[in-house]
Amino acid sequence: MWTLKNVLLTGIVAVSTLAVSDGVPQCAVPAVERMAALPEPLDVRNWSMVARQYYGRVFDPAATGTGFPAVQVDAASGGFRMKSYLDGDPQQESMVCLGGVLGMRLAGLDARAWHGFDFVQACKAWFDPETGFYRHTPGQRGGEIHGDIYGYWPALQGMLFAALWPGDADFVRHREAAIQSFDVIAKGCGCPGKADFDVLGWNLKNACPGGRKEPMNRLSHAPTVAWALMVGAELRQDAAMAERARAALRWQFAQNSGRYEMTFLPVAVTAARLNCMSGGMQNPLDLGAALKVWFGDYPDGTSTWAITSGTRCQGITCDGLDGARWGRDGFYAFTMGSLQGPSWLVPVARYEPRYARAIAKYALHAANSARLLQGYGLTDVQQDHAAWKRKDDPERLMFYEGLKAWSPDPSHGYSPYATGDPMLLGWGNGRTKIPPVEYLARRDAEFSSGCGNIALYMGNQVGFLGGILRLTDMPGVLAWDCLATDWYHGPAWPTWLVYNPHLMAHTVDLPLRNDEVFFDPATGGGVDVMRVSDRVGRVTLAADAAHVFVSIPATEVIVRQSNGCVTARGRVIAFSKSR
Repeated sequence: MWTLKNVLLTGIVAVSTLAVSDGVPQCAVPAVERMAALPEPLDVRNWSMVARQYYGRVFDPAATGTGFPAVQVDAASGGFRMKSYLDGDPQQESMVCLGGVLGMRLAGLDARAWHGFDFVQACKAWFDPETGFYRHTPGQRGGEIHGDIYGYWPALQGMLFAALWPGDADFVRHREAAIQSFDVIAKGCGCPGKADFDVLGWNLKNACPGGRKEPMNRLSHAPTVAWALMVGAELRQDAAMAERARAALRWQFAQNSGRYEMTFLPVAVTAARLNCMSGGMQNPLDLGAALKVWFGDYPDGTSTWAITSGTRCQGITCDGLDGARWGRDGFYAFTMGSLQGPSWLVPVARYEPRYARAIAKYALHAANSARLLQGYGLTDVQQDHAAWKRKDDPERLMFYEGLKAWSPDPSHGYSPYATGDPMLLGWGNGRTKIPPVEYLARRDAEFSSGCGNIALYMGNQVGFLGGILRLTDMPGVLAWDCLATDWYHGPAWPTWLVYNPHLMAHTVDLPLRNDEVFFDPATGGGVDVMRVSDRVGRVTLAADAAHVFVSIPATEVIVRQSNGCVTARGRVIAFSKSR
Protein backbone atom coordinates (compact mmCIF):
# COMPACT_ATOMS: atom_id res chain seq x y z
CA MET A 1 0.00 0.00 0.00
CA TRP A 2 1.12 3.55 -0.63
CA THR A 3 -0.34 7.04 -0.86
CA LEU A 4 -0.27 8.99 -4.09
CA LYS A 5 1.39 11.80 -2.20
CA ASN A 6 4.37 9.53 -1.68
CA VAL A 7 4.33 8.53 -5.33
CA LEU A 8 4.44 12.18 -6.37
CA LEU A 9 7.50 12.77 -4.21
CA THR A 10 9.41 10.25 -6.32
CA GLY A 11 8.97 12.52 -9.32
CA ILE A 12 7.08 10.07 -11.54
CA VAL A 13 5.46 11.93 -14.46
CA ALA A 14 2.93 10.39 -16.88
CA VAL A 15 3.89 10.60 -20.56
CA SER A 16 2.08 9.01 -23.48
CA THR A 17 3.07 8.77 -27.14
CA LEU A 18 1.85 6.77 -30.11
CA ALA A 19 4.79 4.39 -29.94
CA VAL A 20 5.44 3.96 -26.23
CA SER A 21 4.72 5.82 -23.00
CA ASP A 22 6.90 4.92 -20.03
CA GLY A 23 6.74 1.36 -21.31
CA VAL A 24 3.03 1.57 -22.10
CA PRO A 25 2.42 1.25 -25.88
CA GLN A 26 -0.35 3.21 -27.57
CA CYS A 27 -2.47 1.24 -30.00
CA ALA A 28 -3.08 2.86 -33.35
CA VAL A 29 -6.53 2.72 -34.97
CA PRO A 30 -6.22 2.90 -38.77
CA ALA A 31 -9.28 5.11 -39.30
CA VAL A 32 -7.98 7.62 -36.75
CA GLU A 33 -4.51 7.63 -38.25
CA ARG A 34 -6.06 8.78 -41.52
CA MET A 35 -7.48 11.84 -39.77
CA ALA A 36 -5.54 15.08 -39.96
CA ALA A 37 -3.14 15.81 -37.11
CA LEU A 38 -5.21 18.93 -36.51
CA PRO A 39 -8.56 19.74 -38.13
CA GLU A 40 -8.62 22.77 -40.41
CA PRO A 41 -9.90 25.15 -39.42
CA LEU A 42 -9.59 24.34 -35.72
CA ASP A 43 -12.86 25.72 -34.31
CA VAL A 44 -14.36 23.67 -31.49
CA ARG A 45 -17.52 25.27 -30.14
CA ASN A 46 -18.25 25.43 -26.43
CA TRP A 47 -20.64 22.50 -26.69
CA SER A 48 -21.61 22.62 -23.04
CA MET A 49 -22.92 26.15 -23.50
CA VAL A 50 -24.39 25.41 -26.93
CA ALA A 51 -26.31 22.43 -25.54
CA ARG A 52 -27.89 24.46 -22.77
CA GLN A 53 -28.86 27.24 -25.16
CA TYR A 54 -30.24 24.70 -27.63
CA TYR A 55 -32.47 22.97 -25.08
CA GLY A 56 -33.54 26.31 -23.70
CA ARG A 57 -35.10 27.06 -27.04
CA VAL A 58 -36.47 23.74 -28.29
CA PHE A 59 -38.07 22.86 -24.94
CA ASP A 60 -39.70 26.28 -24.57
CA PRO A 61 -43.45 25.95 -25.31
CA ALA A 62 -43.58 29.71 -25.91
CA ALA A 63 -40.58 30.03 -28.22
CA THR A 64 -41.11 32.21 -31.28
CA GLY A 65 -39.75 32.26 -34.80
CA THR A 66 -40.39 30.30 -37.97
CA GLY A 67 -40.90 26.67 -36.95
CA PHE A 68 -41.28 27.43 -33.25
CA PRO A 69 -42.45 26.42 -30.73
CA ALA A 70 -40.96 22.98 -31.25
CA VAL A 71 -42.56 21.38 -28.19
CA GLN A 72 -46.17 21.02 -27.15
CA VAL A 73 -47.12 20.07 -23.61
CA ASP A 74 -50.43 18.86 -22.23
CA ALA A 75 -50.52 19.61 -18.52
CA ALA A 76 -53.82 17.77 -18.10
CA SER A 77 -52.54 14.45 -19.43
CA GLY A 78 -48.92 14.97 -18.41
CA GLY A 79 -47.73 14.27 -21.95
CA PHE A 80 -45.68 16.15 -24.51
CA ARG A 81 -44.92 16.14 -28.20
CA MET A 82 -42.01 17.49 -30.23
CA LYS A 83 -41.37 18.14 -33.87
CA SER A 84 -39.02 15.71 -35.55
CA TYR A 85 -38.44 18.23 -38.34
CA LEU A 86 -38.88 21.85 -37.38
CA ASP A 87 -41.49 22.66 -40.02
CA GLY A 88 -43.56 19.55 -39.24
CA ASP A 89 -46.22 18.70 -36.68
CA PRO A 90 -45.40 17.76 -33.09
CA GLN A 91 -45.12 13.99 -32.71
CA GLN A 92 -43.92 11.53 -30.11
CA GLU A 93 -40.97 9.74 -31.69
CA SER A 94 -38.60 8.33 -29.10
CA MET A 95 -35.47 9.75 -30.69
CA VAL A 96 -36.63 13.34 -30.41
CA CYS A 97 -38.53 13.13 -27.10
CA LEU A 98 -36.54 10.64 -25.02
CA GLY A 99 -33.23 11.68 -26.55
CA GLY A 100 -33.94 15.32 -25.78
CA VAL A 101 -34.79 14.75 -22.12
CA LEU A 102 -31.72 12.56 -21.62
CA GLY A 103 -29.59 15.19 -23.33
CA MET A 104 -30.96 17.93 -21.10
CA ARG A 105 -29.93 16.00 -18.01
CA LEU A 106 -26.41 15.47 -19.35
CA ALA A 107 -26.21 19.19 -20.12
CA GLY A 108 -26.99 19.95 -16.48
CA LEU A 109 -30.60 21.12 -16.91
CA ASP A 110 -33.52 20.12 -14.70
CA ALA A 111 -36.11 18.57 -16.99
CA ARG A 112 -38.33 17.69 -14.03
CA ALA A 113 -39.42 21.30 -13.65
CA TRP A 114 -38.89 22.90 -17.04
CA HIS A 115 -41.33 25.71 -17.69
CA GLY A 116 -43.48 24.19 -14.98
CA PHE A 117 -43.68 20.77 -16.65
CA ASP A 118 -42.13 17.44 -15.63
CA PHE A 119 -40.67 16.10 -18.86
CA VAL A 120 -38.91 13.27 -17.01
CA GLN A 121 -42.12 11.83 -15.60
CA ALA A 122 -43.76 12.18 -19.00
CA CYS A 123 -41.13 9.93 -20.60
CA LYS A 124 -42.49 6.93 -18.68
CA ALA A 125 -45.37 6.83 -21.19
CA TRP A 126 -42.97 5.23 -23.70
CA PHE A 127 -42.57 2.15 -21.49
CA ASP A 128 -44.40 -0.96 -22.69
CA PRO A 129 -45.08 -3.35 -19.78
CA GLU A 130 -45.86 -6.19 -22.18
CA THR A 131 -42.35 -6.30 -23.64
CA GLY A 132 -40.43 -4.58 -20.84
CA PHE A 133 -39.05 -2.06 -23.35
CA TYR A 134 -39.40 1.61 -24.08
CA ARG A 135 -40.97 1.77 -27.53
CA HIS A 136 -40.74 4.10 -30.49
CA THR A 137 -43.96 5.90 -29.49
CA PRO A 138 -46.11 5.93 -26.32
CA GLY A 139 -48.75 3.24 -26.20
CA GLN A 140 -47.03 1.07 -28.80
CA ARG A 141 -47.68 -2.59 -28.05
CA GLY A 142 -47.13 -5.96 -29.68
CA GLY A 143 -44.20 -8.34 -29.59
CA GLU A 144 -42.50 -7.06 -32.75
CA ILE A 145 -39.58 -5.00 -31.49
CA HIS A 146 -37.99 -2.28 -33.55
CA GLY A 147 -37.48 1.48 -33.29
CA ASP A 148 -38.28 2.38 -36.88
CA ILE A 149 -34.84 2.16 -38.54
CA TYR A 150 -32.92 2.19 -35.25
CA GLY A 151 -33.49 -1.35 -34.05
CA TYR A 152 -33.55 -1.68 -30.28
CA TRP A 153 -32.36 1.88 -29.65
CA PRO A 154 -35.54 3.14 -27.90
CA ALA A 155 -35.20 0.22 -25.48
CA LEU A 156 -31.59 1.17 -24.80
CA GLN A 157 -32.62 4.80 -24.30
CA GLY A 158 -35.13 3.65 -21.74
CA MET A 159 -32.39 1.99 -19.71
CA LEU A 160 -30.48 5.27 -19.45
CA PHE A 161 -33.20 6.91 -17.37
CA ALA A 162 -32.42 4.78 -14.32
CA ALA A 163 -28.74 5.74 -14.65
CA LEU A 164 -29.54 9.46 -14.68
CA TRP A 165 -32.38 9.27 -12.12
CA PRO A 166 -31.32 6.29 -9.96
CA GLY A 167 -33.71 7.23 -7.17
CA ASP A 168 -36.80 6.79 -9.35
CA ALA A 169 -38.22 3.35 -8.59
CA ASP A 170 -40.16 3.23 -11.88
CA PHE A 171 -37.04 3.74 -13.96
CA VAL A 172 -35.18 1.07 -11.99
CA ARG A 173 -38.04 -1.36 -12.52
CA HIS A 174 -38.13 -0.51 -16.24
CA ARG A 175 -34.38 -1.12 -16.52
CA GLU A 176 -34.66 -4.53 -14.89
CA ALA A 177 -37.50 -5.48 -17.22
CA ALA A 178 -35.45 -4.40 -20.24
CA ILE A 179 -32.47 -6.48 -19.13
CA GLN A 180 -34.72 -9.53 -18.90
CA SER A 181 -36.16 -8.92 -22.37
CA PHE A 182 -32.75 -8.34 -23.91
CA ASP A 183 -31.62 -11.61 -22.34
CA VAL A 184 -34.58 -13.37 -23.96
CA ILE A 185 -33.49 -11.96 -27.33
CA ALA A 186 -29.90 -13.07 -26.76
CA LYS A 187 -30.96 -16.60 -25.90
CA GLY A 188 -33.35 -16.64 -28.87
CA CYS A 189 -30.44 -15.68 -31.10
CA GLY A 190 -28.43 -18.65 -29.82
CA CYS A 191 -26.23 -17.13 -27.10
CA PRO A 192 -23.90 -18.28 -25.82
CA GLY A 193 -23.27 -21.45 -27.82
CA LYS A 194 -24.56 -20.67 -31.32
CA ALA A 195 -24.98 -16.92 -31.54
CA ASP A 196 -26.62 -15.69 -34.75
CA PHE A 197 -27.96 -12.12 -34.94
CA ASP A 198 -28.53 -12.16 -38.69
CA VAL A 199 -32.14 -11.07 -38.17
CA LEU A 200 -34.10 -7.86 -38.67
CA GLY A 201 -35.15 -7.83 -35.03
CA TRP A 202 -37.11 -9.97 -32.62
CA ASN A 203 -40.72 -10.82 -31.84
CA LEU A 204 -40.95 -11.33 -28.08
CA LYS A 205 -44.54 -12.53 -28.27
CA ASN A 206 -43.87 -15.28 -30.80
CA ALA A 207 -40.29 -15.94 -29.64
CA CYS A 208 -38.89 -15.75 -33.15
CA PRO A 209 -37.08 -13.31 -35.44
CA GLY A 210 -39.08 -10.29 -36.52
CA GLY A 211 -38.66 -6.54 -36.89
CA ARG A 212 -39.00 -3.87 -39.52
CA LYS A 213 -37.93 -4.96 -42.99
CA GLU A 214 -34.96 -2.63 -43.17
CA PRO A 215 -32.07 -4.68 -44.62
CA MET A 216 -29.39 -2.64 -42.85
CA ASN A 217 -30.93 -3.53 -39.48
CA ARG A 218 -29.28 -6.93 -39.76
CA LEU A 219 -25.82 -5.46 -39.42
CA SER A 220 -25.39 -4.35 -35.83
CA HIS A 221 -28.15 -5.34 -33.43
CA ALA A 222 -25.73 -7.50 -31.47
CA PRO A 223 -23.79 -4.63 -29.76
CA THR A 224 -27.01 -3.14 -28.37
CA VAL A 225 -28.06 -6.50 -26.93
CA ALA A 226 -24.56 -7.15 -25.59
CA TRP A 227 -24.46 -3.76 -23.84
CA ALA A 228 -27.74 -4.43 -22.04
CA LEU A 229 -26.53 -7.87 -20.94
CA MET A 230 -23.19 -6.44 -19.80
CA VAL A 231 -25.05 -3.92 -17.63
CA GLY A 232 -27.28 -6.68 -16.27
CA ALA A 233 -24.37 -8.98 -15.58
CA GLU A 234 -22.51 -6.28 -13.67
CA LEU A 235 -25.53 -5.20 -11.64
CA ARG A 236 -26.52 -8.77 -10.79
CA GLN A 237 -23.07 -10.36 -10.72
CA ASP A 238 -24.36 -12.85 -13.29
CA ALA A 239 -21.45 -14.61 -14.99
CA ALA A 240 -23.71 -16.55 -17.37
CA MET A 241 -25.29 -13.33 -18.63
CA ALA A 242 -21.83 -11.88 -19.21
CA GLU A 243 -20.96 -14.90 -21.34
CA ARG A 244 -24.05 -14.33 -23.46
CA ALA A 245 -22.95 -10.73 -23.94
CA ARG A 246 -19.49 -11.89 -25.03
CA ALA A 247 -21.03 -14.37 -27.46
CA ALA A 248 -23.10 -11.61 -29.06
CA LEU A 249 -20.01 -9.46 -29.61
CA ARG A 250 -17.90 -12.33 -30.95
CA TRP A 251 -20.64 -13.00 -33.48
CA GLN A 252 -20.51 -9.34 -34.52
CA PHE A 253 -16.73 -9.38 -34.88
CA ALA A 254 -16.82 -12.52 -37.01
CA GLN A 255 -19.22 -11.08 -39.58
CA ASN A 256 -16.79 -8.62 -41.12
CA SER A 257 -19.79 -7.15 -42.93
CA GLY A 258 -19.96 -3.64 -41.52
CA ARG A 259 -22.53 -1.94 -39.36
CA TYR A 260 -25.45 0.47 -39.46
CA GLU A 261 -26.43 3.75 -37.79
CA MET A 262 -26.60 4.14 -33.96
CA THR A 263 -26.93 0.46 -33.03
CA PHE A 264 -23.15 -0.03 -33.24
CA LEU A 265 -22.34 2.65 -30.65
CA PRO A 266 -22.02 0.44 -27.52
CA VAL A 267 -19.70 -2.12 -29.13
CA ALA A 268 -16.32 -0.87 -27.88
CA VAL A 269 -17.22 0.12 -24.33
CA THR A 270 -19.10 -3.15 -23.89
CA ALA A 271 -16.06 -5.16 -25.00
CA ALA A 272 -13.71 -3.14 -22.78
CA ARG A 273 -15.89 -3.53 -19.70
CA LEU A 274 -16.54 -7.23 -20.26
CA ASN A 275 -12.78 -7.74 -20.39
CA CYS A 276 -12.50 -6.15 -16.94
CA MET A 277 -15.27 -8.25 -15.43
CA SER A 278 -14.93 -11.68 -13.91
CA GLY A 279 -13.93 -14.15 -16.61
CA GLY A 280 -12.84 -11.45 -19.01
CA MET A 281 -9.11 -11.75 -18.52
CA GLN A 282 -9.16 -15.50 -19.17
CA ASN A 283 -10.75 -15.14 -22.61
CA PRO A 284 -10.67 -11.46 -23.56
CA LEU A 285 -12.60 -9.89 -26.39
CA ASP A 286 -10.60 -8.32 -29.19
CA LEU A 287 -10.93 -4.57 -28.62
CA GLY A 288 -9.26 -3.92 -31.96
CA ALA A 289 -12.08 -5.85 -33.64
CA ALA A 290 -14.62 -3.85 -31.65
CA LEU A 291 -13.08 -0.59 -32.83
CA LYS A 292 -13.11 -1.82 -36.41
CA VAL A 293 -16.87 -2.23 -36.08
CA TRP A 294 -17.20 1.10 -34.29
CA PHE A 295 -15.36 3.06 -36.97
CA GLY A 296 -16.89 1.01 -39.80
CA ASP A 297 -13.42 0.55 -41.19
CA TYR A 298 -14.09 -2.05 -43.87
CA PRO A 299 -12.98 -2.32 -47.50
CA ASP A 300 -14.91 -0.37 -50.11
CA GLY A 301 -18.17 -2.08 -50.93
CA THR A 302 -18.40 -3.89 -47.61
CA SER A 303 -19.98 -1.38 -45.25
CA THR A 304 -22.14 1.56 -46.18
CA TRP A 305 -21.71 3.27 -42.78
CA ALA A 306 -18.50 4.58 -41.20
CA ILE A 307 -16.84 7.39 -39.30
CA THR A 308 -15.45 9.94 -41.74
CA SER A 309 -11.66 9.97 -41.81
CA GLY A 310 -9.18 11.63 -44.12
CA THR A 311 -11.93 13.86 -45.49
CA ARG A 312 -11.27 17.36 -46.71
CA CYS A 313 -13.92 19.36 -48.54
CA GLN A 314 -12.72 22.58 -50.16
CA GLY A 315 -10.23 23.15 -47.35
CA ILE A 316 -12.55 22.07 -44.52
CA THR A 317 -11.75 18.96 -42.47
CA CYS A 318 -14.88 16.84 -42.01
CA ASP A 319 -13.48 13.94 -39.97
CA GLY A 320 -15.13 12.26 -36.99
CA LEU A 321 -18.73 12.24 -38.24
CA ASP A 322 -20.88 9.12 -38.58
CA GLY A 323 -22.68 8.50 -41.82
CA ALA A 324 -23.22 6.65 -45.05
CA ARG A 325 -20.25 6.21 -47.36
CA TRP A 326 -20.57 7.27 -50.98
CA GLY A 327 -17.78 5.55 -52.87
CA ARG A 328 -14.21 6.38 -51.90
CA ASP A 329 -14.52 10.10 -51.26
CA GLY A 330 -18.18 10.86 -50.60
CA PHE A 331 -20.28 10.69 -47.46
CA TYR A 332 -23.62 11.65 -45.99
CA ALA A 333 -23.00 12.17 -42.27
CA PHE A 334 -25.98 12.22 -39.93
CA THR A 335 -26.25 14.38 -36.84
CA MET A 336 -27.59 11.91 -34.26
CA GLY A 337 -24.79 9.35 -34.37
CA SER A 338 -22.19 12.09 -34.83
CA LEU A 339 -23.29 13.89 -31.65
CA GLN A 340 -23.59 10.70 -29.61
CA GLY A 341 -20.38 9.07 -30.83
CA PRO A 342 -17.86 10.49 -28.33
CA SER A 343 -20.14 9.72 -25.40
CA TRP A 344 -19.91 6.00 -26.17
CA LEU A 345 -16.20 5.85 -27.04
CA VAL A 346 -14.52 8.18 -24.54
CA PRO A 347 -15.25 5.87 -21.54
CA VAL A 348 -13.21 3.10 -23.21
CA ALA A 349 -10.03 5.01 -22.30
CA ARG A 350 -10.71 4.27 -18.60
CA TYR A 351 -10.44 0.55 -19.19
CA GLU A 352 -7.81 0.54 -21.94
CA PRO A 353 -5.45 3.56 -21.70
CA ARG A 354 -3.49 2.07 -24.59
CA TYR A 355 -6.20 3.48 -26.86
CA ALA A 356 -6.33 6.89 -25.17
CA ARG A 357 -4.63 8.76 -28.01
CA ALA A 358 -6.75 7.20 -30.76
CA ILE A 359 -9.98 7.85 -28.88
CA ALA A 360 -9.08 11.42 -27.97
CA LYS A 361 -7.92 12.29 -31.48
CA TYR A 362 -11.18 11.01 -32.95
CA ALA A 363 -13.17 12.90 -30.29
CA LEU A 364 -11.37 16.14 -31.12
CA HIS A 365 -12.36 15.77 -34.76
CA ALA A 366 -15.94 14.89 -33.86
CA ALA A 367 -16.23 17.97 -31.64
CA ASN A 368 -14.68 20.17 -34.31
CA SER A 369 -16.74 18.86 -37.23
CA ALA A 370 -20.08 18.90 -35.39
CA ARG A 371 -20.40 22.66 -35.96
CA LEU A 372 -20.80 21.99 -39.68
CA LEU A 373 -24.03 20.13 -38.96
CA GLN A 374 -25.42 23.48 -37.78
CA GLY A 375 -24.21 25.36 -40.83
CA TYR A 376 -21.70 27.05 -38.53
CA GLY A 377 -18.60 27.99 -40.50
CA LEU A 378 -20.29 27.34 -43.85
CA THR A 379 -21.21 29.93 -46.45
CA ASP A 380 -24.79 30.55 -47.52
CA VAL A 381 -24.36 28.44 -50.65
CA GLN A 382 -23.14 25.46 -48.60
CA GLN A 383 -26.45 24.91 -46.79
CA ASP A 384 -30.17 24.67 -47.41
CA HIS A 385 -31.66 27.27 -45.06
CA ALA A 386 -29.20 30.14 -44.93
CA ALA A 387 -31.88 32.83 -44.88
CA TRP A 388 -33.71 31.10 -42.03
CA LYS A 389 -30.47 30.73 -40.11
CA ARG A 390 -29.77 34.46 -40.36
CA LYS A 391 -33.26 35.43 -39.24
CA ASP A 392 -34.36 32.73 -36.80
CA ASP A 393 -31.15 31.00 -35.69
CA PRO A 394 -28.37 33.61 -35.67
CA GLU A 395 -26.54 31.71 -32.90
CA ARG A 396 -26.43 28.64 -35.16
CA LEU A 397 -27.90 26.36 -32.48
CA MET A 398 -30.22 24.23 -34.61
CA PHE A 399 -28.97 21.23 -36.55
CA TYR A 400 -29.50 20.10 -40.10
CA GLU A 401 -30.29 16.44 -40.48
CA GLY A 402 -26.87 15.86 -41.91
CA LEU A 403 -23.84 16.97 -43.85
CA LYS A 404 -23.05 15.74 -47.35
CA ALA A 405 -19.67 15.74 -49.01
CA TRP A 406 -21.20 17.84 -51.78
CA SER A 407 -24.39 19.62 -52.78
CA PRO A 408 -27.21 17.67 -54.52
CA ASP A 409 -26.82 19.39 -57.91
CA PRO A 410 -25.32 17.30 -60.73
CA SER A 411 -22.05 19.25 -60.70
CA HIS A 412 -21.65 18.87 -56.91
CA GLY A 413 -20.71 22.53 -56.89
CA TYR A 414 -20.49 23.15 -53.15
CA SER A 415 -18.60 21.10 -50.59
CA PRO A 416 -19.38 20.24 -47.84
CA TYR A 417 -23.13 20.83 -47.81
CA ALA A 418 -25.51 20.95 -44.80
CA THR A 419 -28.88 19.51 -45.70
CA GLY A 420 -31.42 16.75 -44.99
CA ASP A 421 -33.82 14.35 -46.66
CA PRO A 422 -37.27 16.05 -46.65
CA MET A 423 -36.64 18.74 -49.26
CA LEU A 424 -34.80 16.58 -51.81
CA LEU A 425 -37.00 13.52 -51.36
CA GLY A 426 -40.28 15.39 -51.09
CA TRP A 427 -41.26 14.35 -47.59
CA GLY A 428 -44.17 16.09 -45.86
CA ASN A 429 -46.36 19.14 -46.43
CA GLY A 430 -47.42 18.18 -49.93
CA ARG A 431 -43.87 18.24 -51.27
CA THR A 432 -42.59 16.29 -54.26
CA LYS A 433 -39.10 15.12 -55.05
CA ILE A 434 -36.78 17.77 -56.44
CA PRO A 435 -34.70 16.75 -59.47
CA PRO A 436 -31.03 17.38 -58.69
CA VAL A 437 -30.70 19.67 -61.67
CA GLU A 438 -33.31 21.99 -60.12
CA TYR A 439 -32.19 21.76 -56.52
CA LEU A 440 -30.08 24.90 -56.03
CA ALA A 441 -32.47 27.16 -57.95
CA ARG A 442 -35.44 25.79 -56.02
CA ARG A 443 -33.54 26.24 -52.77
CA ASP A 444 -32.90 29.90 -53.45
CA ALA A 445 -36.44 30.54 -54.66
CA GLU A 446 -38.47 28.35 -52.29
CA PHE A 447 -36.86 27.12 -49.11
CA SER A 448 -33.74 29.05 -48.08
CA SER A 449 -36.01 30.90 -45.64
CA GLY A 450 -37.67 27.67 -44.47
CA CYS A 451 -36.56 25.03 -41.97
CA GLY A 452 -37.70 21.72 -43.49
CA ASN A 453 -34.30 20.05 -43.15
CA ILE A 454 -33.73 21.20 -39.55
CA ALA A 455 -34.06 17.94 -37.62
CA LEU A 456 -34.76 17.95 -33.89
CA TYR A 457 -34.71 14.17 -33.67
CA MET A 458 -31.08 14.50 -34.62
CA GLY A 459 -30.09 17.71 -32.84
CA ASN A 460 -31.76 16.79 -29.55
CA GLN A 461 -28.74 14.54 -28.88
CA VAL A 462 -26.41 17.55 -28.44
CA GLY A 463 -26.31 17.05 -24.66
CA PHE A 464 -24.47 13.76 -25.17
CA LEU A 465 -21.62 15.85 -26.59
CA GLY A 466 -21.94 18.98 -24.47
CA GLY A 467 -22.36 17.03 -21.26
CA ILE A 468 -18.93 15.37 -21.42
CA LEU A 469 -16.69 18.02 -23.03
CA ARG A 470 -14.80 20.80 -21.33
CA LEU A 471 -12.69 23.30 -23.25
CA THR A 472 -9.28 24.19 -21.82
CA ASP A 473 -7.23 27.35 -22.09
CA MET A 474 -5.32 25.83 -25.03
CA PRO A 475 -7.25 25.63 -28.34
CA GLY A 476 -7.56 22.03 -29.50
CA VAL A 477 -6.72 20.53 -26.11
CA LEU A 478 -10.01 19.16 -24.82
CA ALA A 479 -10.88 17.52 -21.51
CA TRP A 480 -13.40 14.69 -21.75
CA ASP A 481 -15.38 13.37 -18.79
CA CYS A 482 -14.91 9.60 -18.87
CA LEU A 483 -17.64 8.86 -16.31
CA ALA A 484 -20.72 10.85 -17.32
CA THR A 485 -21.74 8.41 -20.05
CA ASP A 486 -20.02 5.29 -18.77
CA TRP A 487 -23.46 4.02 -17.89
CA TYR A 488 -23.77 1.98 -14.69
CA HIS A 489 -20.03 2.00 -14.04
CA GLY A 490 -18.74 0.92 -10.65
CA PRO A 491 -17.59 3.35 -7.94
CA ALA A 492 -15.02 5.71 -9.46
CA TRP A 493 -13.10 8.93 -8.89
CA PRO A 494 -13.46 11.81 -11.41
CA THR A 495 -11.66 10.78 -14.59
CA TRP A 496 -10.62 12.91 -17.57
CA LEU A 497 -9.25 12.08 -21.00
CA VAL A 498 -6.95 14.86 -22.21
CA TYR A 499 -5.05 15.05 -25.49
CA ASN A 500 -2.51 17.52 -26.84
CA PRO A 501 -2.71 17.29 -30.65
CA HIS A 502 -0.07 19.96 -31.25
CA LEU A 503 3.50 19.42 -32.39
CA MET A 504 4.95 20.92 -29.22
CA ALA A 505 4.34 20.51 -25.50
CA HIS A 506 1.73 22.72 -23.85
CA THR A 507 0.51 23.41 -20.36
CA VAL A 508 -3.23 23.29 -19.68
CA ASP A 509 -5.38 24.07 -16.68
CA LEU A 510 -7.70 21.32 -15.44
CA PRO A 511 -10.22 21.07 -12.59
CA LEU A 512 -8.38 19.86 -9.48
CA ARG A 513 -9.08 20.82 -5.88
CA ASN A 514 -6.33 21.72 -3.43
CA ASP A 515 -6.65 18.42 -1.60
CA GLU A 516 -6.54 16.31 -4.80
CA VAL A 517 -3.84 14.91 -7.05
CA PHE A 518 -3.86 13.32 -10.50
CA PHE A 519 -3.14 9.62 -11.00
CA ASP A 520 -2.31 8.24 -14.45
CA PRO A 521 -3.48 4.61 -14.81
CA ALA A 522 -1.25 4.07 -17.85
CA THR A 523 1.90 4.50 -15.77
CA GLY A 524 0.56 3.63 -12.34
CA GLY A 525 1.95 6.85 -10.94
CA GLY A 526 1.25 10.44 -10.12
CA VAL A 527 1.39 13.51 -12.34
CA ASP A 528 3.35 16.68 -11.68
CA VAL A 529 0.86 19.48 -11.14
CA MET A 530 1.45 23.20 -10.63
CA ARG A 531 -1.26 24.65 -8.40
CA VAL A 532 -3.05 27.61 -10.07
CA SER A 533 -5.90 28.04 -7.58
CA ASP A 534 -7.74 26.03 -4.98
CA ARG A 535 -9.76 24.38 -7.77
CA VAL A 536 -7.37 24.38 -10.75
CA GLY A 537 -4.16 22.52 -11.45
CA ARG A 538 -1.77 23.06 -14.38
CA VAL A 539 -0.18 20.10 -16.14
CA THR A 540 2.28 19.83 -19.00
CA LEU A 541 1.29 17.65 -21.95
CA ALA A 542 3.88 16.37 -24.39
CA ALA A 543 3.32 16.81 -28.11
CA ASP A 544 0.76 14.43 -29.64
CA ALA A 545 0.18 12.84 -26.24
CA ALA A 546 -2.98 11.62 -24.56
CA HIS A 547 -3.54 10.94 -20.87
CA VAL A 548 -6.21 9.56 -18.61
CA PHE A 549 -6.14 11.55 -15.38
CA VAL A 550 -7.95 10.33 -12.27
CA SER A 551 -8.32 12.95 -9.53
CA ILE A 552 -8.22 11.48 -6.02
CA PRO A 553 -7.65 12.90 -2.54
CA ALA A 554 -3.92 13.24 -1.92
CA THR A 555 -4.09 11.26 1.31
CA GLU A 556 -5.85 8.24 -0.15
CA VAL A 557 -4.16 4.88 0.32
CA ILE A 558 -3.39 3.20 -3.00
CA VAL A 559 -3.88 -0.57 -3.07
CA ARG A 560 -2.87 -3.02 -5.79
CA GLN A 561 -5.41 -5.82 -5.76
CA SER A 562 -4.61 -9.47 -6.41
CA ASN A 563 -6.42 -9.23 -9.77
CA GLY A 564 -4.02 -6.49 -10.90
CA CYS A 565 -6.40 -3.56 -10.43
CA VAL A 566 -5.28 -0.50 -8.48
CA THR A 567 -7.83 1.01 -6.11
CA ALA A 568 -8.24 3.93 -3.74
CA ARG A 569 -10.90 3.54 -1.05
CA GLY A 570 -12.47 0.68 -3.00
CA ARG A 571 -12.73 2.61 -6.25
CA VAL A 572 -10.74 1.32 -9.22
CA ILE A 573 -8.28 3.88 -10.57
CA ALA A 574 -6.39 1.51 -12.89
CA PHE A 575 -7.78 -1.67 -14.35
CA SER A 576 -5.67 -4.78 -14.67
CA LYS A 577 -3.09 -4.77 -17.46
CA SER A 578 -2.74 -8.55 -17.48
CA ARG A 579 -5.56 -9.19 -19.90
